[in-house]
Amino acid sequence: MVEFSEAEIAFLKEQEVGRLATVSRHSIPQITPVLYVLDSGNLYFATDYGTKKLDNMKLNNKVALVVDSYARQPRGITVQGSAKIIENGKEFVRIEKLLEERHSYYKANPFKENEAPIIIIEPARKVSWGL
Repeated sequence: MVEFSEAEIAFLKEQEVGRLATVSRHSIPQITPVLYVLDSGNLYFATDYGTKKLDNMKLNNKVALVVDSYARQPRGITVQGSAKIIENGKEFVRIEKLLEERHSYYKANPFKENEAPIIIIEPARKVSWGL
């Protein structure tokens, strides 16, 4: 498992949006913005059923997430790892609450088990800059 430095954790908690890269069955890359939360060394986000990114992750669970900022100086982190899809259960409920606490969008648009899957990114590698 990858361990994040204190600076990387602070940066990930300060930012709201990351860009998720997945690959289609035809090896075509797709990048999609996601609202994420960091917890216990993993990154989590929700998606809707029927999305291309969800279809891609069902076929190939290898993903990358980049979170970056260029407001003052170039800073960022890229995380590569495996995606796991959860649709219900205690872990789902716990992560959904974390997403609601962190993002006003989820607070205004809550979802329940089996309404929208939550994706867990289990990091295998990371590269950061400017942190």
